[in-house]
Amino acid sequence: MFNAKDAPMDRWDANLHGWDAQAGFWHGPTPLTRDVRGTRATAAKINSASGVFCGRLRCSVPGLPSLDFHTTIYDLTDAGLAIVHLDGAYHGPVGVVAVIPAPRRRRLRTEFAFEFVSLLSLLNAHPRTGSELTIHDYIEDVLRTAPLSTQIFAVETAEFSPDIGIVLSAHFEHLSGAMVEWLNMKDSAEDEEALEFGAAEASGIGRPQTAAAL
Repeated sequence: MFNAKDAPMDRWDANLHGWDAQAGFWHGPTPLTRDVRGTRATAAKINSASGVFCGRLRCSVPGLPSLDFHTTIYDLTDAGLAIVHLDGAYHGPVGVVAVIPAPRRRRLRTEFAFEFVSLLSLLNAHPRTGSELTIHDYIEDVLRTAPLSTQIFAVETAEFSPDIGIVLSAHFEHLSGAMVEWLNMKDSAEDEEALEFGAAEASGIGRPQTAAAL
């Protein structure tokens, strides 16, 4: 597994990979654009969450009906994970999104791809029989060959009409960008806290006085 300890990282060099449930193949990678209206709107809703966001996110595409996606987002040690539901889809989530920020790559669990596919199985989120190995191998290959950028894997887990599929894809894109921003914001805050703590330690602030110093 790549060791990113000393490698330069760009917090916004992000690529989106999407699994097409109906066709049964991956598309991408697609570089994410930071300044997207839908991404900003989604980020505004989830940025206030400290550990877990759970709520309704609306996605609109010109010319199509807007849809509300019930979305739960987790900040894990090495990645962000979102599980997306849609009213009327009774057989489980309609999508799962994993965001692996470049600065967290050194913490990425060795069996991430396997555990991600296991989660899909647990959620009964394999619409196409035999897709597990294809999803697993693709994720492993990307993580092995593209270690310096943020990688996002969005997996459709149900088949819908073309109109719903278009809106769902847009939601994945907006959600992915918002999650990158959310995780980067949290990591930056942790970095600042660590620097402040280190400076305080170096100056002796907050250290208990020894008996000799009293």
